[in-house]
Amino acid sequence: METLGRTLPEGPIGEAWELADHPRGMSVVGEGCLAGLTLRELVDRAGAALVGAGFRGGEFPLMVKLIDARLRLSVQVHPDEALARALGVGQHGKSECWVFLADGGEICQGTRPGIGRAEFERALVEHRVPEALNRFEARKGDVFFLPARTVHALGEGCLLYEVQQTSDVTFRVYDWDRLGLDGKPRPLHVAESMATIDFERTGFGPQVTAPWRPMQGAVAGGAGGEERGLVDCPHFTLREQRVRGAVVQTLESTCAVVTCLTGQGTLSTPAGQVALLPMQTMLVPADAGSWRVDVPSSSADLLVATPKF
Repeated sequence: METLGRTLPEGPIGEAWELADHPRGMSVVGEGCLAGLTLRELVDRAGAALVGAGFRGGEFPLMVKLIDARLRLSVQVHPDEALARALGVGQHGKSECWVFLADGGEICQGTRPGIGRAEFERALVEHRVPEALNRFEARKGDVFFLPARTVHALGEGCLLYEVQQTSDVTFRVYDWDRLGLDGKPRPLHVAESMATIDFERTGFGPQVTAPWRPMQGAVAGGAGGEERGLVDCPHFTLREQRVRGAVVQTLESTCAVVTCLTGQGTLSTPAGQVALLPMQTMLVPADAGSWRVDVPSSSADLLVATPKF
């Protein structure tokens, strides 16, 4: 993350919560007349005007992260809404999407063909869990969608963007037989994991994304750009954009969470503007109506997430 321009606190750091409305990590307005307000306060004050038509209160529905896995993460699974409530761990499930920002590392996603619950439980007892999982090499630009109840793990060397439902519920089913930072094995949640993993799920591997297409809204004299859809699921959509010159985009009754991957410029709405910088995330309120990106030279690569209700 330091190579991306981040100044990190001391100690092991694995994730940067770029946009979050959660007790364990809360986003704060960086500048302007609302500087210092938390995202929770903004959501409480503005509601649907901030988040979008159809929002009925509660937490901001999406979290955006940057993850730098210098060590491999545990094999884990997240519940959906029904299971989270049934197990008493929260009101929200956690479906997520990964976009890899560099080559390197390995991904585990889902169980291999023929591995049902009984076979997976036997692999746990015999410490053969890695053999039961589908494994893929990470490549820059790869997109992996992980619906709730998909068992998964990130290997060492993975650098990625993540958008997910607002939830921090994780059931750890296997931790590579290693010790935690305190020299002791980290707690596992085997019973909860086994109740959560969907052993019938198929279709693993990188997403087949939509083709690039010219962007609408190019400003007169501007080059515009191109975009493609990455994920469209019941909880959010995610698009990738390459902007050159100036482009104006209309909001479709929802906010937009914009993360700049590369390039520089400005992002503006009728109310003002902010600098568009690499690895920075901005929230465009629903009632802004539209937003504009100006890139004076070269191009800017953006990821744009929008919630669904």
